[in-house]
Amino acid sequence: MPNGSTNDVLAEQPRRFPWRVLWFLLAASLAGAAAAIPLFLDVFLPVIQSGPPLPMSLPLLVAISAAQNLLLFAVAIGFGLWLARKMGLLGAPLLESWLYGGGSPVRLRDSLKYGVLVGIAVGLILLVIIIPAAPYLPGLPFVSAARVALWKRVLICFYGGIDEEVLTRLFLLTLLAWLGTRMFQRSKAPLVPVTFWVANIIVAILFGLGHLPSASMVMHITPTVVVLALVLNGIAAIPFGYLYWKRGLEAAMIAHFCADFVIYVVGPAFLKT
Repeated sequence: MPNGSTNDVLAEQPRRFPWRVLWFLLAASLAGAAAAIPLFLDVFLPVIQSGPPLPMSLPLLVAISAAQNLLLFAVAIGFGLWLARKMGLLGAPLLESWLYGGGSPVRLRDSLKYGVLVGIAVGLILLVIIIPAAPYLPGLPFVSAARVALWKRVLICFYGGIDEEVLTRLFLLTLLAWLGTRMFQRSKAPLVPVTFWVANIIVAILFGLGHLPSASMVMHITPTVVVLALVLNGIAAIPFGYLYWKRGLEAAMIAHFCADFVIYVVGPAFLKT
């Protein structure tokens, strides 16, 4: 975890807005969204084609979705970086150090170590729950994704590791933590653990519920499915949030990527078909 000099390093960083980090994360988020398209088309396109006619052609729909993603991620990244700096959170310390030069409050080696270990542990725990449940939930997105080509399953890991972390940790967790400090702490007081954990748990719940709309395209949403979504995504979101708080966005991204790799790339080998 960060050493005692973290606050000193942060204090030495320029307080200007890190525009280079914004542009880098925006480009990475768009690339992550593009990486998800091959698997999404395999899993969800048959469902779309069997449903009511689309209001417009699929290429036009994809183009509109890309424009919406560009705006969404630009706002989420910009607001998240601004609030993180305002609150004294780490934000994306390794990226900022690389793009601007100077010291970083965290070390790349440590972020890789903690990210990989946490990600693999989360992925294994989730597989222990998902594999026995899969025969009883044949429409589970994991089951559908397991039939997709290996390279597409590798690419989808970048979507989770980049895009979902930008939206849920950099933007949403930072926003809720900031709101918590404004509502329940003294003005300008630093983020305290109880405020962070309340925000982190709320984000974990929202993260789980956020997966239900896409799941509803391939399976019926029952109380069991809702509970499973909350449990599975909560197991992942809570440690990812903790990594974001203590080590910055990059460590959370690494952990999320590794967890998805275990689930989508390694996990199907254990699925009985």
